[in-house]
Amino acid sequence: QDDFTKLANTLNALGQLVKNQIETLTHERNEKEAILESLAEGVLAVDQDLQISYANSKALQFLELDRESIGKIFSSEIHERCHELILRCQKDGCIINDAFQMKQNEQKLYVNIVVCPREKERGALLVLQDKSIHNKILEMRKDFIANASHELKTPITIIRGFAETLQDNPNLPPDTVKEVIEKIVRNCQRMTKIVKNLLTLADIENLPRFKVYQCNLCELMNNLIYTFQSIHPNVQVSNEIAKDSSLIYADAELLEVALMNLLDNAAKYSKENPHIKISIQKIPNFIQIQVSDNGIGIPEQDLENVFQRFYSVNRAQSKKVGGSGLGLSIVQTIVEKHFGKISVTSDFGHGTTFSILLADDLEVRLEDKIEQLSHL
Repeated sequence: QDDFTKLANTLNALGQLVKNQIETLTHERNEKEAILESLAEGVLAVDQDLQISYANSKALQFLELDRESIGKIFSSEIHERCHELILRCQKDGCIINDAFQMKQNEQKLYVNIVVCPREKERGALLVLQDKSIHNKILEMRKDFIANASHELKTPITIIRGFAETLQDNPNLPPDTVKEVIEKIVRNCQRMTKIVKNLLTLADIENLPRFKVYQCNLCELMNNLIYTFQSIHPNVQVSNEIAKDSSLIYADAELLEVALMNLLDNAAKYSKENPHIKISIQKIPNFIQIQVSDNGIGIPEQDLENVFQRFYSVNRAQSKKVGGSGLGLSIVQTIVEKHFGKISVTSDFGHGTTFSILLADDLEVRLEDKIEQLSHL
């Protein structure tokens, strides 16, 4: 009970208090670091001497640095533009926003950057955000508007030209008038088809993904072939449907639209004596549908673009057969609504094959299994 014992107990209690406080601060720091590490944005902090005091993994990835860079000076050699913005932020003491392009692993990135000063002139905080997808979407929108305007402008110009011809020349021979009117009607039909396909595409994109039910794929395909051959009697169609691939979870109406688009394309771009082969087979977790033709084929450099809206490999041929460049976009959208994937291979001048993979179970997601099917 002497004073030394009381002092020792007090010191022990204070020591335990300090220990608990350190553990709390360590836990809070680890929690904050875990939050910062989970961000999609890059976060980097520098002190008043431009020494890097913190950087999450995303920031290191953006600036192509490693963990050993923490504690070193953020120089212009690391990134000239970021270095310049940090200096300006420290000088002006205000938040700075900027956007620029940068390269990462030979890929071009569009990056938004925010630089804000830390309290009491203790340095600056740098936040980097990848806006590449956003910019890509904007570019796709611009391309879509430009392409749609172009596709609609052409028939409108033709219709106007022929209408003015009829207006300015009321005494044209009947045969000429008939020919001009046919061209006007044909271009009106072309515009109607473009608008109809655009509306179809918009409707499909807004449909929920889970509008599926069990349907008989074999029965659906047989009905589809019957309808198709009534429209294209000169096209020979052969099919090979495995017995164990009959039942599938799908929206039968949408799937029919997708497959009819593929068959129509095969017929349009075939040579003389067109022959279409349809194959449906069961593979682990998936149903594989293939539509092959003996048509003109697709050049290798165009294969990756054929599903883009309004993209035409051969514009002259597309206009000749009435193509709008939207059919394959509709097919891809429908397949994706079914958690599936569509791919294309082609032997230019000899034919093309479109392959669709659909999960045969609602719980299966293609992205989890597709690596196993790379050999197909």
